[in-house]
Amino acid sequence: MGMFNLTSTTGLAEGGKFLSAGIHNAKFNGLALSQITSQKDGSVYNTMQLTLDVDGYGDYTHNFFEPTSKERTQSQFGENPSQLEHFMVALRQILDALDPAIGKAIDDDNVVIQNKKIDIKDMDFDKLVRLCAALTKPYIGTELEVKLVPQSNGFNSIPGFPAKINRAGALGIATRFIGHNLSLSQSEQNRINQAQNNRPTNMASAASNATLDGVADALGVDTTSDLPF
Repeated sequence: MGMFNLTSTTGLAEGGKFLSAGIHNAKFNGLALSQITSQKDGSVYNTMQLTLDVDGYGDYTHNFFEPTSKERTQSQFGENPSQLEHFMVALRQILDALDPAIGKAIDDDNVVIQNKKIDIKDMDFDKLVRLCAALTKPYIGTELEVKLVPQSNGFNSIPGFPAKINRAGALGIATRFIGHNLSLSQSEQNRINQAQNNRPTNMASAASNATLDGVADALGVDTTSDLPF
């Protein structure tokens, strides 16, 4: 009995659209506490999940991992922000993008939910994310912009290092990835240009004559040896 069945492709749909690098219009769809399990060793990581509806693409989810260190590191260029500082700067950018009044309430230590003042100091990750999810829930559907840049894994996503330390040792913003009237830094634009130039071999052109030699040339296969068929 043969293994081929033409009905196996019934209802076949095209894969998802490619999410290009750059600045996109989007709508905020919420924050949530989530977990990711490593396929490599089964380790479980807590995350803050940001969900957006990106124009021309659809649902986009980015996971901010729970920081495991609050210690800054040193490099030849000076002091680098800690994991905790990168996370907190990313979170503050999200809150400010939705409503600067949320940030002001944090600065004034006057965060109130359901007429109850919330203690916002010394929170664990679970409480922090749940609190921010509640604070931002009324803003679901808010229009804003999001910045996506090429990553080493070949995908485009939110910049992973949004914080910086200035010469005085103060914490600041290295790149703003969400909000309004966003712009790309020169280094971000260079990364986008480089990714666009690193295009894969044009298989269709190389094999346009529909011959085995055309495909072999594109793959770098030596056709002088015996083929297995």
